[in-house]
Amino acid sequence: MTITQMQYFAAFCQYGSVSKSAEALHISQPSVSIAIKDLEKEFGLTLLNRENKQLKISQEGMYFYERIKDILSQIHALEVQMTDMGNHLNRICLGIPNFTGMFLFSILMDDFHDAHPDINFEVKQCSSSIAFKMIEDNSCDLAIIVEPDTIPDTIETLRVLSSEFVYCVHPDHHLAGVKDVSLTEICHEPLILNQEESFMTKQIKKRFYDEGLVPNILLYAVQLPIIEEFVSSGKAGTFLSKELAETLPDIVTIPLKKIIPVNFSLIWKKDKTWRKKASVLVKYIMDKCPIAI
Repeated sequence: MTITQMQYFAAFCQYGSVSKSAEALHISQPSVSIAIKDLEKEFGLTLLNRENKQLKISQEGMYFYERIKDILSQIHALEVQMTDMGNHLNRICLGIPNFTGMFLFSILMDDFHDAHPDINFEVKQCSSSIAFKMIEDNSCDLAIIVEPDTIPDTIETLRVLSSEFVYCVHPDHHLAGVKDVSLTEICHEPLILNQEESFMTKQIKKRFYDEGLVPNILLYAVQLPIIEEFVSSGKAGTFLSKELAETLPDIVTIPLKKIIPVNFSLIWKKDKTWRKKASVLVKYIMDKCPIAI
């Protein structure tokens, strides 16, 4: 059994015919047919049932396909990793938060590309919980997260931004001119918040509940533009980190009387054999953070 044979059989299972799989693989149809027949001969099994001039995957064939999918996926991942090495490790895979990720990315990366034009980024948007998993299974080199209460022992962290939540409203909102505001004063105001399972939203809701209040949540949204549209149109208020809120036009920010902190950290796996370029980025951010943010 060869990798090529596995690839040809997997292609047949995916596309459902010899002709379509051959077209997808850019090879001749006989190449696919011969590879599958050779596998059947080697195993002494029927992988494809031939009925009424049609080919159907047998039970044994489906079992084989389910097993080789993972193998082929791992081979592809290895090819990508080895290609990276051949390209001098010039790509960094970076996880960023769904909600505030691009804002943080622009702050932290700023002039990094000018200093290191040979380094490219593969950016994956994800929640903090998913970011931890991606770091653990090495599918990401680094990630920026909203810092939770506890961090796994296997993870290294570098805090890149210490901030606080501010209440954000339309300029014509009746609270827009106040110096600061309490949760009691806004608990009946309609709110639009980040997705319900996000750490930021959980932190906001917990502070309301700790004060015996129930927030009036109108909507949860994944994307920042949706929240910005609701707030700028006067339909609802929201909570954002201070630095992010100050970049949005047509929105007034109001500090909270009792500060709710929010911290962002860069994370990576302990004792990992570093991609050289990833270590360059960590050093860059370490040097930048004390003076930049």
